[in-house]
Amino acid sequence: MAYQYVDDTDYPRITPAVQWLIALNVAVFLLQSTVVSPADMQDALGFEVRDLMGGWWKAFSYMFVHAGFWHLALNLFTLWVFGPRVEHRWGSAGFTRFYLLCGLGGWFAHLLFFRGALLVGASAAIFGVMYAYARQWPEEEILLMGMVPVKVKWYVTALLVLNLVSGMATLGAEGGTAYFAHLGGALTAWLYLRTPSAQGLARLRDRIAQ
Repeated sequence: MAYQYVDDTDYPRITPAVQWLIALNVAVFLLQSTVVSPADMQDALGFEVRDLMGGWWKAFSYMFVHAGFWHLALNLFTLWVFGPRVEHRWGSAGFTRFYLLCGLGGWFAHLLFFRGALLVGASAAIFGVMYAYARQWPEEEILLMGMVPVKVKWYVTALLVLNLVSGMATLGAEGGTAYFAHLGGALTAWLYLRTPSAQGLARLRDRIAQ
């Protein structure tokens, strides 16, 4: 996947919040690979229904622990592709709040549909970031497999449909991919972008940039 800038080539390729989010996720993964066992780390930071009574912070901490290397690598690569431009427009504080809010939305969707499964990974928050990117720059293109150009709006739409179909097919199952958490992150982004405050902030930043 390759990212193309069109009218904003001066945007930084890595931004502070994205950099810190990547660093935190990598640090947790290194800990679970060296000092703490993966099972213990997932138990400490991942979310299960039983944590509602005494581990409320896990509604946020689950975003920073992953099931394995490829789970981590795909999430962080996607964040690196889509996150910096959104952060550059909204600012680091606004982007961080949005990221955590989308992760929380994914947690809530997971709680509604997959009560028996452990929830780990940053995917819900990153689905929110992808949706925000697609809403603001729908005509931008990525290169699938480094060869096939696809507009971001169709790429994100295809991912959402795939997750919806897969989620419906596995509804009620225990374990596996948290498809509805992904959708919850994107739905939270949709709701957020429809709020007057979010639209006003984007317009204000555009005016300042001009």
